[in-house]
Amino acid sequence: MELSPAEHQLLQAHHLALFEGCVIFDTQPPIDAQALARVEAHLAGPVPAGLLQLWQTCFGGRVGYDLEVVYDGHRHPFSFSELFYPDSDGYRDLWGWIEHELDQAEEAAREQGRPWSGKLDYLPFAGFEYLERLYVCVTPGPDHGTVIAWSRGLPPAWAGSLHQDSLARIADDVGGLFRLLAYEEDPFDPQAEYSSASELLEALDELEGAGEVGVALKARLEVLLRQRLLDWRPALTDGNLAHQPRLRQLAMLDAAEQGDIPRLQTLRDAGCDLTETLRGRGASLESCLQHGHLEAASWLLDQGVPVQADTLLVGAAQITPALAARLLGMGALSEPGAVLSAVAQDHMASAEVMARPLLEASPASASALREALLERAEQQRRDAKRIKAGKLFSNRSAVDYLAEAERIDTLRQRLFT
Repeated sequence: MELSPAEHQLLQAHHLALFEGCVIFDTQPPIDAQALARVEAHLAGPVPAGLLQLWQTCFGGRVGYDLEVVYDGHRHPFSFSELFYPDSDGYRDLWGWIEHELDQAEEAAREQGRPWSGKLDYLPFAGFEYLERLYVCVTPGPDHGTVIAWSRGLPPAWAGSLHQDSLARIADDVGGLFRLLAYEEDPFDPQAEYSSASELLEALDELEGAGEVGVALKARLEVLLRQRLLDWRPALTDGNLAHQPRLRQLAMLDAAEQGDIPRLQTLRDAGCDLTETLRGRGASLESCLQHGHLEAASWLLDQGVPVQADTLLVGAAQITPALAARLLGMGALSEPGAVLSAVAQDHMASAEVMARPLLEASPASASALREALLERAEQQRRDAKRIKAGKLFSNRSAVDYLAEAERIDTLRQRLFT
């Protein structure tokens, strides 16, 4: 996209920048020679060309696009919103991350009993808070410049999510990373509940204050954003959807999240595989369950869609007793967290169906269930006291917490007496 001198000036004045067809907002000034030398003093090799080009465009800023990273078959929505820069506040501080990585590298070398150069092989340059980070390889050689994604695993209670810290190579260079950025849903859709582009669009709105030239530049930048929309609908109409993996997955994910049985059938007839992984390690069935579309989930089971070990856990908070029993009979596993999820939503019959296999499996699993029920009930009562004392704020009342504790006690007495 060619910009006039006036448009370049307007971008800078509004802390906006363009890189590989993406709009970056809340930008910092480009890197200078002194800062580059300070960074490279900590590295095993020079800053790769792709990252240097980014930093010469803006040395820090914010990003508002979607990025998916596949970790060993787990399809993970990666939160890439921050470009690190020196002396930033909070989690965006480049010096802070470099110091963190130096400490980690030194400790790893010491534990492995090997010498350490005191230099980084991988430089963190972007991510989201402490949960997601992007690194570029700075070691001279064939991997120099490649981009590595890292995500922190979430606790097991987050069914279907990434549960262990994970790494994956995602691009040959920083430019390739930015070319992966896209929109899974229309960022201009006023009905959308959430969009990764929300703050970016607010930043573009500020251009309107610059008069006609600002309005025109905003319109041009919005065209760039629309070009990143992954729209599966034309491919479905043209009959080519099944041959375009990313669009195919998004089409099936949208249908499953809506519980749209006719569309799921249309997609199957168009050559899409209803068992394909869409989010995490889950397919259409797990997505339907996660969003409470039990009729669609039952339809998928009728079509012969297989059940995974954690399928039940994904929908435990809203599943019916009959569907819970059906999933258990098809190979799904239960665990105390699934039982507690059902109790939290007052689905007591479903909770009992999911609890029975744990009682029958072994004394150890029965004991683990009993301890989990006791611990959660006590925690609910403690939280109720803290709410009453004004020490805990929640969208639930103290009465709600106490009611859940009572339901847990009722279930525990029923199961263990």
